[in-house]
Parts: sequence; C-alpha cells; structure tokens
Amino acid sequence: MLDLPASKDNQQTSVLIDQTSAGEIHMSKRAPQPTRTGQLAGAKIKIVGVYNQGLQEHIAIVNQGTVAQPLVGWSLIAERGNRRYAFPDDLILRPGMKVFIHSGQNALNNPPDHLFWTDEQMWSNRNDVALLFDYRGLEIDRCAYSHKRMLGHEAKRRKRLLDEGETWRLVDEPRPQARKIVRQERGTTGVRQSLR
Repeated sequence: MLDLPASKDNQQTSVLIDQTSAGEIHMSKRAPQPTRTGQLAGAKIKIVGVYNQGLQEHIAIVNQGTVAQPLVGWSLIAERGNRRYAFPDDLILRPGMKVFIHSGQNALNNPPDHLFWTDEQMWSNRNDVALLFDYRGLEIDRCAYSHKRMLGHEAKRRKRLLDEGETWRLVDEPRPQARKIVRQERGTTGVRQSLR
C-alpha cells in the first residue's frame, strides 16, 4: 500500500494506492486531515456575549479579522461551571462570521453557526467568565459578566488550559518579568562642584 499526499484548493488529501495479490490496483481518497493552528495573523476571534437567561443559553463568538480561522482543537470554558466545549474540527470562522454555542434545556443545534453544547445550564446566573483557548491551551479571549448582566472583558490574569488526556485544568499564566532599566546619570552636585 502506498500513501501519497495530494493538494487541491489548499486542502490536504491523501490518495491510497493498494495492489492486490492478483495484480489489481485500487485507488481511494482519504478525507482531509484538519490542521491545528493558533490564532492566525489577520484573524481576530472574540467572545462578544454570554446570554444566560431562561432555558436556552448561548455564547456568541465572532471573527472580527480579515482572515479565516480554523478552530480545530480550540476550546470554550465556563470557568465557574468548570465545563469545557470542544469546537468541531471542520469549523472555520470566516471574516465577519459569528457562531453561537448553545446550552440549556431548549438549546439549538443548527450547524454551522448554531452549535449544541449540552442540555444542561452551563452559565452561572450570578457571574461567570467565558474563556476561549486555542489548540495549545493559550487563552485567546475572555468575557466576564456579573449578576447585573454586564458583559465585558475581565482584567484578571490570563489563563492557560492544560490538557491532561481525559481531564483538563486551568492555571494562571505566569506574570511577565519586569525588565530592569539601569540609567547612569551624572549628578548635578558633581557638576556644580567642578564649576566652583
């Protein structure tokens, strides 16, 4: 059996060539393998709202950039609920495209822009933080809200998603080290003394 990569329209496709013992040759295509990427230059993926009223909750995510962004291996986390949603491997957010992730008893499921998470309530009615991570576990965006339904980006330390096989956990990103800038200036006292 021979596996040859082929490229058509920027999609990776494999062609399998197999020869039977009778000398017959069979060719078949294998489905394209999704490529995992972090946020691409030109893409700007943002959480634009968490809506948690009633039996149907949803979160809205949009690509505000100019480049399409594959979401292979990306995750959405409800911090208080400690729950994780894994995006489908075939989801690509085109520029200006908005996708809604639904949860709750009346959750919608109408791909590609309305995706089903669970029939459980995911988002706290008091306050919560929605966190978006790329395939490496790097935080891309967050949206926090309080019991007053105020939406916004929380100014806490960034998080990192650690994938540990069947389980996962969130950890704080280390704070960047401040660089010391040492300046040596000539004191004015020394200059004045030399002028006297």
